[in-house]
Amino acid sequence: MKIIINKFLLIIICLFGVLDVFSAPSPPMPTGKKPPPPPGLPIDENLYLVLIIALLYGVYIIYKYQLKTKTPI
Repeated sequence: MKIIINKFLLIIICLFGVLDVFSAPSPPMPTGKKPPPPPGLPIDENLYLVLIIALLYGVYIIYKYQLKTKTPI
């Protein structure tokens, strides 16, 4: 019976600890200024070049692994 009460109290303490995390202050009211625009960096630039380099690196790793396993002991 005492073990159940201890577990119950531990759960209650943990739940009250989590409530402190969620009770953050509200954000400040927005001002008339606009936020700065995000940088205009393209995500897909030179994607084909990255794909070719990744394939070549994969072939290199596979070839290197096969050379290690084919050598006699």
